[in-house]
Amino acid sequence: MDNNDHNNADSAQAQSMSKAPNSVIVARALFLLNAAIWVLFGVVSLIRMSNSAAGSASMWIVAILMFANACVMLWVGGGLGKQQRRFYYLALVVLAVNIILTVTDQFGLFDLIILVFDAVLFALLVATRAGYSKGQP
Repeated sequence: MDNNDHNNADSAQAQSMSKAPNSVIVARALFLLNAAIWVLFGVVSLIRMSNSAAGSASMWIVAILMFANACVMLWVGGGLGKQQRRFYYLALVVLAVNIILTVTDQFGLFDLIILVFDAVLFALLVATRAGYSKGQP
């Protein structure tokens, strides 16, 4: 692909993104914010582990899973901008898994915040599913 083709592809993607409905833009932004929250709490977990004398393997696993969740949220958030059904369904699955995992363990303030955030985002996606009607590439 030469430079001109690359510029045309970037221009087409930018034009496609500018035509995205507001609901898609909001859902995408919320996924990216959700990813930032998971990164923040992953960092906090690592700091807590470094301050404690005994960082158990389970604490490390939880911190790694927080960062993995953030990566998936970033990927899905970016993909939602393409308005493709596969990213829409993947977003619903990611949110459903997060909601289920949030209520299956100890429940605190962080869990409540994440639960409400994920539930609102899930409801937004369901209510605006028509915005993700593009077929597979």
